[in-house]
Amino acid sequence: MAIAEDYVSPSVRWGILKQDYPQAVVDFTHCEGSEIGIPAKFGGDEEYCVASILLRPTDELPITGYKPLSDAQTRKGDHASDAWNVLCTKALGRALKRAGYADTASEMRVLVQYKQRLAEHEAIKFETTGSDSVPVQPKEEDPVAIAIEEAVEEIEEIEQLDLSDVWPNDKERDESHALLKSRVQLLPEYYQEKAREVHQGINGRTWPLESISQFNFLLNAVESLHTQSEEMEEDS
Repeated sequence: MAIAEDYVSPSVRWGILKQDYPQAVVDFTHCEGSEIGIPAKFGGDEEYCVASILLRPTDELPITGYKPLSDAQTRKGDHASDAWNVLCTKALGRALKRAGYADTASEMRVLVQYKQRLAEHEAIKFETTGSDSVPVQPKEEDPVAIAIEEAVEEIEEIEQLDLSDVWPNDKERDESHALLKSRVQLLPEYYQEKAREVHQGINGRTWPLESISQFNFLLNAVESLHTQSEEMEEDS
């Protein structure tokens, strides 16, 4: 399968996630597909390498991604463990995608733009609070943006189509979207508009979001906006 020209490797995306969630950890295990909800006719009786990400120590459920052990390949001179390491990397890539950290630079630029808007918001907040503290001078270039641009040149062997990034059924999709909609409606109008801007950048405000990674990205953005709104109320 063709590899996207602007593919961003899991190692770069993991570094970006760690900037957002410094306490995040990832664990790699293997199990049968039935243990992670894969039906028998879709490979539930096969064994898989599973990457489980916990963004915060208080999180109860991990974000998971997986690859079948049958995909493991060893080259001449490689140890068998090398194939396992490759599977772990690919499983991590899928878990990162489900967490909202897409595998192409074009999609990741949305994340960078959102981070820049957050920085602008913090700058405005600093000006309006009238603090006597000396503001930190912004850097000329965003290190996250630099990492993404460099990752455009880093091409690895990975599937472009990720079947784990689609909703398992319409019911789960619709219930999740209803929750997201209710969270947006609880925001003040100013922050609701910011949420719409993020949604516009992700997929042109297409609804529903058929990609789980896109949905998670928007949900995380909305939760960040709630935090900002609450902080502004405390400072006012």
